[in-house]
Amino acid sequence: MKKTFLNFLIIFVFILNFKSVAYTQEASSQVSDIEEIVVTSQKRANAIAAQDLPASVTAINEDLIIRSDSLDLTDVGRMVPNATLHPSATFAGTPNFLIRGIGVSGTTRSLDPTVGIIVDGVYLGFPVGANLDMFDRESVEILRGPQGTLIGRNVTGGAIVVRSKRPSGNFGAKIDATIGDYNRKDFSASIEGPFSDTVSGKIAFMSRDRDGYWKDNNGGTMIPTAGAIARGYDETGTGESGTKPDVDLTIIKPMILIEPNENLDITFIAEFLTDKSGTANSRNFVNNDALRRTQLFGYTPPEDRYEINHNLMGGNDLEIETYVGEFNLRTDTGILTGIASYRELTYDSSTDFDGSPITLFHFPDNHEEQEQQTFELRYAGSNSDNIDYVIGISYFDQEMFVGERRDFGVVDIAGVTELQHDSIGIFAELDYMITDRTKLTFGARWTEENKEVIFNAIGSCEKDFSSCSGPSSGLFRSGTYDDTTPKFAITHALNDDVNIYASYTQGFRSGSFDARARTIDSFLNSQPGPEEVTSIELGLKSTLNDGRIMFNLAVFQADYDDIQKLALEECVVNTTTCPSGRIQRLINAAEATIEGIEIETRINITDQFSLEGSLGYTDASFDKFEGFDADGVRGYDPVTDPAAAKALKFERVPELTYNIMANYYQPLASGAELDFRVSYSYTDDFTNNATMTRAIITESFGLLDASVSYTFAQSNLKLTLFGKNITDEDYHDFALDNALTSLTWGGVPDTYGLRLSYSFE
Repeated sequence: MKKTFLNFLIIFVFILNFKSVAYTQEASSQVSDIEEIVVTSQKRANAIAAQDLPASVTAINEDLIIRSDSLDLTDVGRMVPNATLHPSATFAGTPNFLIRGIGVSGTTRSLDPTVGIIVDGVYLGFPVGANLDMFDRESVEILRGPQGTLIGRNVTGGAIVVRSKRPSGNFGAKIDATIGDYNRKDFSASIEGPFSDTVSGKIAFMSRDRDGYWKDNNGGTMIPTAGAIARGYDETGTGESGTKPDVDLTIIKPMILIEPNENLDITFIAEFLTDKSGTANSRNFVNNDALRRTQLFGYTPPEDRYEINHNLMGGNDLEIETYVGEFNLRTDTGILTGIASYRELTYDSSTDFDGSPITLFHFPDNHEEQEQQTFELRYAGSNSDNIDYVIGISYFDQEMFVGERRDFGVVDIAGVTELQHDSIGIFAELDYMITDRTKLTFGARWTEENKEVIFNAIGSCEKDFSSCSGPSSGLFRSGTYDDTTPKFAITHALNDDVNIYASYTQGFRSGSFDARARTIDSFLNSQPGPEEVTSIELGLKSTLNDGRIMFNLAVFQADYDDIQKLALEECVVNTTTCPSGRIQRLINAAEATIEGIEIETRINITDQFSLEGSLGYTDASFDKFEGFDADGVRGYDPVTDPAAAKALKFERVPELTYNIMANYYQPLASGAELDFRVSYSYTDDFTNNATMTRAIITESFGLLDASVSYTFAQSNLKLTLFGKNITDEDYHDFALDNALTSLTWGGVPDTYGLRLSYSFE
């Protein structure tokens, strides 16, 4: 804790020092103003600058996405305070995103995310494939805190709003090619232009190809015991070999823009994604605190941190088709907008979860499907100089089929969960200028969600899932959940450059089911009601020193109630179903208070040299956690365990995160230009499970990236040399410890590449 606060203080002083340095610069025309960033997530008729918004939002444009070599939302998240946008441990393209301490750690498909991902106005209801690739993106907005009014379905942690780059109506093209180590080969191209006076189009294409960072070359040692032989194993040197997680991704995105007159525009977007990337690395390690079955069965993993030994190479096959239609009709008083979408997904995967040459825990031949439809109709108006408003209705519907197979070596079993889910929301938000410097914002959203689940426990289905499909199979449960979530905010301009604000917002996450329940009793009684988050935020947004310094500060407190957690609940004593009188179920088990601070700044020191950075601090602690065995003594004690649970930290939530970037460009006499960029992102240590197991804590780490670009004279041809994690920091995104094995996942070594890009219009 002392180290955390010391780091916090150092970075805060560092930012203030740079702020004072910039203030001493002469106010000359050679130093350009901070670029104003307009956000689209607020859905207003009149554009809203991020600096005028009474909420914490980080807006990242296309230029920064490219300069930072951000390939997906995980990379983008490193530039955002209090955002932990980690990938899932086991499934390709699947996020485990947390913002301000609130998120879902796991991949149970029946659990709604707490961080909503919205692409081109469409909420993504299925987690697979939602860690979006950044190809052809115009902007990414990360909104922190509950979004209870405007953003699709309610989300309690925050929202990530992504916008694709739309056709401009003019002729143009762009080509980008990247080569790098690990046989990286990326290529993308787009071309756009008018078909007529009223119709224009665009098509964009991208492919990514790369070997995995972890080599599976049958390393380590294996002295099999009887248990290992019974479960099946590959002798060292005779098993499969390859790399994980390799990348094989293709995206094709056509668009059409129709503008029949100056008051109407209609856009059609399609996206076709194919991802055949490899599965996660699942690196086994020796847990000296307690030897796990992998070691007791005779396996000692390799010492090289980028070497693994799996007896199932596995793989992924993800296919996504997305279709979006949007219209905007301008009237005398506002804009009527409608967005409709259809998304279809199929996903097949096989994973060596235990990370060893023994078949202890494999996910072979899983099969998943999802279809979703969304529709939103809204009107954003402005009745006078002092009133702006938006009112609308949204609808979301999805169906999913999740077939999960588990091979434990001595038994190979399968189960199926089918979920049908629809949600309707009616929302409104209004800005009212009570004076020329003070604005009130208030709004609300009513949401109703209906869910129906058919559950076939793992072990009750054929391995190809054929015996467990349709309404006649499995256990049936349903639920209806509704809530009304308000928002209030006041913004006051101290002067033309400094705003202060206070806000009160609520968000809710609907009730759920446990699609991975181990027993029939657990499933039938795992039906928790909604979670609710109430957040109070105070903030300052400023543009100082004649527009050369941006400095934003936010302080927040969130009350997190009825948290859905796996916990022990009392049950009728039965020698078969409940021998101890308590059974694990998914229930509303916990309450918590989350407090924190966020700082974002940008400083244009000269016209050629700028600094920008962010800092986030989160203190997330439980006020109550009933039914959790937390005191270190086996067995639940209703007195000591709830008391011990209050000392537990939230899993996968670092206290401190910060990011610093320096940008410098130098024009040359020839007309060419050199651009330099250096960035450093720091993540504090965090625990990876609810009991804070010491062996699987992710230690604090910092990632140093750098790049240099050369833009040729009188040309849009640019050559960029870049390196990421150039100090080769050793870190992992997630870790697991159980009786079978101890594992880490994720992390990236030092990587380097060369990018050539060219555009014309």
